[in-house]
Amino acid sequence: MKTRVRRLAAALAAALLLAGCSLARPEVNAGSGDKFIGVYAFCTANRGLEFYDNPHLTEYGSSRVSMEGYGAFALPRQVLFAEEDGDGGYIFPGMEGGYTLFAAKRTLPDGDPYYSMISNMAAGENGNEFHVTIEDAGKKIIHSLSGTVFYGPPVGAGADWDSHNALWTGYRVYQTEDGRVYLDGGNSFGGGGNFGFSLDDEQTVTANGSASTERVEVSVSVRETPRLERLAVTQFGSDNTVLQTVDLPLEDDLPTVKWAAGAAWALVEETSAAGVKRTAYSVPSADEAPVSHQVILLDRDGLGRVAALEITAD
Repeated sequence: MKTRVRRLAAALAAALLLAGCSLARPEVNAGSGDKFIGVYAFCTANRGLEFYDNPHLTEYGSSRVSMEGYGAFALPRQVLFAEEDGDGGYIFPGMEGGYTLFAAKRTLPDGDPYYSMISNMAAGENGNEFHVTIEDAGKKIIHSLSGTVFYGPPVGAGADWDSHNALWTGYRVYQTEDGRVYLDGGNSFGGGGNFGFSLDDEQTVTANGSASTERVEVSVSVRETPRLERLAVTQFGSDNTVLQTVDLPLEDDLPTVKWAAGAAWALVEETSAAGVKRTAYSVPSADEAPVSHQVILLDRDGLGRVAALEITAD
């Protein structure tokens, strides 16, 4: 029965949109104090997952929909509550493998609230930080978050793989007044290649008789990247003779490479279907940081993450 209701709600909303009817902004009658806190970016290519087919959905209030000529009516609202993973992060059951980017409100032991950045994305245009801007003498507070995700061909994809088939959905993440995190429907984005999307929301908050506006702005950059076929580090002496070449396994944790005796510089080579990318590094001095070279590794589904290749003296 629940599955039937979910599909009915989704189909009705889609039908209204296709018919050119106006949809009202959802009015949640369960938890009116819930706040938009960020995004969960999910790629559906090669997975066949649909949000309203998820057996872990929970009915949570209703969304009020208006249709020209027919008035307004309520649809059951299905949401997906997150589970805490024990390491300060969150898991969305049935939709694991997405990218989080939100700032959850938490409470210190003394009762004071604070915001915790929850993100497994690479740095965005504003870095990996949660930025807060205060305007109009404190009457307007803007929370800004940004991140970058990478994608490419899944394992076994042929030369005809088309990035336009990678459909991304940005699910809006909310937090209830008692701290629970959840997401409901989202907006789908695509186009192939490199693109981006953004979500935002604004609420009026009243505290101690004074009203202020809280705005949350989230931006995500999506970058296509080729699948690495080989990652190698070659070290050279001061006379440019080859001292050592190491091929690294393309696994989750890249092993550390040690500088060879007499090495003056190293060449990192990333080989993919797009060609060979080469980056040179000199041996750092004793007071300099070790070499840290970033590469993008794709999982079986073609979703990428940033991995650090370190070259150290120890």
